[in-house]
Amino acid sequence: MRYPDGDAIAGFAPLASAIAGCAVTVQLGVQSFTDGRSITVASTRDGPIWLDICAQAAMIGAGSLDGALLRHLVGRPKTARRYLYLEVNRASHVLRDRLPLGFSRQPVFEAAQPLTDSAAESLALAAGKRALPEPPPFFGSIRPLFALRHKAADAGDTAGARSDGRENPAGHGVKLHDEDVATESSLLLRLLENPFSKGGWLSDMLNDLLGAGVSKGERDSNAAPAAGEIPVGRVERGLRRGVAALLGTLNIPLPALEDFTGGGQHVYPEWDMAKSRYRKNWVFVQESEPWLGEDKRDFADFMAYPSVALRRQMAELGLGHEMRRRQSDGTELDTGAMIDYAIAVQSGHVPSRLEVYRASRRTRRDLGVVILLDISGSTASQDHEGQAVFKRQLQLAYQLGRTVDRLGDVSAIIGFHGWGRKQMRAVRIKGHHEAWSRAIDARFALLEPVGYTRTGAAIRHGAALLGNIIRQPNKLLLIITDGIPYDEDYELRYAEQDTRKALREARAAGTACLCISVGADTETAKLAEIFGAGNILAVDEPEQARLHIRQLCRRALAAVSKRRYTGRAMAGRA
Repeated sequence: MRYPDGDAIAGFAPLASAIAGCAVTVQLGVQSFTDGRSITVASTRDGPIWLDICAQAAMIGAGSLDGALLRHLVGRPKTARRYLYLEVNRASHVLRDRLPLGFSRQPVFEAAQPLTDSAAESLALAAGKRALPEPPPFFGSIRPLFALRHKAADAGDTAGARSDGRENPAGHGVKLHDEDVATESSLLLRLLENPFSKGGWLSDMLNDLLGAGVSKGERDSNAAPAAGEIPVGRVERGLRRGVAALLGTLNIPLPALEDFTGGGQHVYPEWDMAKSRYRKNWVFVQESEPWLGEDKRDFADFMAYPSVALRRQMAELGLGHEMRRRQSDGTELDTGAMIDYAIAVQSGHVPSRLEVYRASRRTRRDLGVVILLDISGSTASQDHEGQAVFKRQLQLAYQLGRTVDRLGDVSAIIGFHGWGRKQMRAVRIKGHHEAWSRAIDARFALLEPVGYTRTGAAIRHGAALLGNIIRQPNKLLLIITDGIPYDEDYELRYAEQDTRKALREARAAGTACLCISVGADTETAKLAEIFGAGNILAVDEPEQARLHIRQLCRRALAAVSKRRYTGRAMAGRA
């Protein structure tokens, strides 16, 4: 569509003035917007230009450009677009006697009635989370800085005075500088100047806050508040990455472990409940590879691919904050994005969204997972349907391991069994440094249930891997077992107390622990006595685990996180 030239476009001024209720000029520009005294119409938009003029003039006439409200839209383009949609709809209803009939009969106005009765209600709704449609192109846009600048100029650049002589409420005045040119690109380019130089934007802002650089007489005459609110984008709270466990504040003694080297043999202590002390260097754990049994089982026969539902359940666990660039709102300005935006404006192309902020988003994968799989002989027992418990627990370990690997979490899968304290085996099914491959599938197919269960040593081994090698801010230890710790000189209350002690050590060091039992005959009350009532998941089928695993894992991770923060607070008071 071919637009008229500047002289012809100025002929729409009477129409705009009649709708706005005051003298308004009309001119061509890059985008359609108004500053309250003139209306700029986009020279590149395809459509009748009078629709743009009517929409912008209606906002002037309906009081949509009130300075006290526009202050809350600066740096918040998403809220501004929502406010624009609500206010043009409201203005079309309030000023229907002034507006052309063709404008009021646009489909966007006939489809729904106005949702608000005032500009203040529109601002409150725009700042909320209720879903609203996107404004059509002829609505144009809102540029709060331009409207605020002209309002400040009309008030004589005095933040505390109004044109009618009455004083504004505290904080409602906005002081802008005469050297700001009337284009959005120049406003952005001003932000790119040396902020600490005389006349720089940061220098001016600090002067306004602290009253520096202004004589006492000027401060008294202007009556500007020294700590007036500065219009900025939405501010978010970003957590620092990682929380160190404060071992000095723990109420239980932690044993001294050998350095975890990631290979070979490792030595761990064991809790002697009779003497209430650790047996140092007591259990020897040897890392090994899966072995080939008498017959290699068909892997495809019993390994089910993890479901999408399980992936969704695990996707929300252990997320951390990371700084994301080119956001529509955030905590600080993105200099590179601002430069690109300024160049685009100067080139005559204005991006549809003003994404010039950096924001801390909770999207970074900060979870380390170790899956301990009980492959002792007790798991070979049959359930009530005649199927081996080992097969079902193997299926669950495979599905969980593959799921967390696809999500990008650092993970390892270790099978454990043994023959006494000097012959514990940690069978490497998936190393923490390995991506999923056919070799890992083959290791699952080689596993056979054999030997005994020394659960405390397995937990200490997995916790050491998480704490010393993987070292993610959020650590999760999943123990898949039938719940019966038993080995040579390791049974009954002795085995239960050592397992409970190992769990307390891991949690005190910031590792969340969860026991999962699939198809085992062990009573839930027995598992709860060892692992804690809120840290067990007993199901009949692997598919049932996805219904509850997210809730239990989040609870376990939250419990150790709370303990870390509590320990930090205690250390601070000390």
